[in-house]
Amino acid sequence: MDRPNLECSILAVGEDLRVKLPQSMLQRTDWIAGEEPVNGWLLVGGPGRCRLLSAAEVDNDPSYQALLARIAAELSAPNANALEFHDEVSVALAVRLVPVRIAPPKPGWRLTLPGPIAAIMQIRPGESDIAALFIHDHIELWTIETLRSSVTPPLTEII
Repeated sequence: MDRPNLECSILAVGEDLRVKLPQSMLQRTDWIAGEEPVNGWLLVGGPGRCRLLSAAEVDNDPSYQALLARIAAELSAPNANALEFHDEVSVALAVRLVPVRIAPPKPGWRLTLPGPIAAIMQIRPGESDIAALFIHDHIELWTIETLRSSVTPPLTEII
């Protein structure tokens, strides 16, 4: 039986929150290429997991456009009373889809994790490692704890 090719690499997070993306995963994408920096997006799926998206993917998908519109609406919503707070989940949408820039080769394609995403994922610069997984045509970045907890349930409960 053919099985999907899941790829997983452990990446060191530098003092500057940079991670070098695995060349083998980049070869499986069609948008991280060339000699110039590439714009993309990080979509936060939860506190331990985010997905790297191309700018074209976000530009051309109505779901992402709806999310961007909702983020813009939340950020521009007037606050009638300084003592009232907007709903946390709605306000935090702005850190769920964040633009990023991926720097070209030499020494390799590098992504700098935005500070808010690193904080949400509890990544410590220069100390933490993260897992890069190639899933469903996307590079995903997971905390080691998320990867660890994903293999906690006994196999007998899954199959």
